[in-house]
Amino acid sequence: MEADPVQSGGGQGASSRPGRALPLRQALSRFALEVLIVAVLFGLLSLSGALAWGLWRGVQLALQGMPTADPGAIMQAVGKPGPLATIAMSVLGVGGTALAAMLWRAPPRGDERRRSRAALRMPATWLLALFTAAGVICFSAVVAQIAAALRQSLDPTNMTLVRGTLAQHPGLLLLFAVVVAPIYEEVLFRRVLFGRLWRDGWPLLGAVLSGVLFAFMHEPPWVGDKSLAVQLPLWVVYTCMGIAFAWVYRRTGSLGASIIAHGLNNAFALGLMMVFGVAR
Repeated sequence: MEADPVQSGGGQGASSRPGRALPLRQALSRFALEVLIVAVLFGLLSLSGALAWGLWRGVQLALQGMPTADPGAIMQAVGKPGPLATIAMSVLGVGGTALAAMLWRAPPRGDERRRSRAALRMPATWLLALFTAAGVICFSAVVAQIAAALRQSLDPTNMTLVRGTLAQHPGLLLLFAVVVAPIYEEVLFRRVLFGRLWRDGWPLLGAVLSGVLFAFMHEPPWVGDKSLAVQLPLWVVYTCMGIAFAWVYRRTGSLGASIIAHGLNNAFALGLMMVFGVAR
């Protein structure tokens, strides 16, 4: 498979120049390096967030005068992060990784920013984002109905967090799910990871692989007590979602378009949750 190589993940103008894709092995090696860098950054930032939260809880317990020195009792008193702390740790871990990886590995050029702004001024870009988001939601609903017919529940791992935050801080959840998370997830998975293979001339492979990683971030494999029969449909949904957003990015040449599609998808999902009472 050969495709149009681009210089830095830009749009159609950048991808129209003729050329040959890098050899597959070389392209995959370069992609693997990006994944390794992202994994290291994510691990370091996530650990920093967890340590900061643990330190904060320790200070709170000390100020409350917790007398026990039993490690088990201390761990039980520390507990698990609530919705606000979890969102903050996600922004630090995933958002910080996205920002650092973009600035280090795929900084946007001036011509890319100009093409992106031009694309966002076109009504067709917004319509494409809207229809993509609607299509993803419809596909997710179909998969959920098939799973329900097979007596399987497709609640994502983060559903408990979503329900808790929606009940306690609906405005914060709306801001996080519709604005903040789509920005840093699109930067990380589309700009950095998909963009690596796109720049090397393998956009379809990049869309699939970055989509799979997008799925694994939302539904980590072998974590918790979910069976493969439950996780597999969720992976399919999230992977197809990632592929759709990568297509929007490549089709328009604007990462902003994929961010809009992602945000609209999340807005539709939250709206359906509230209308049909899933969050209760």
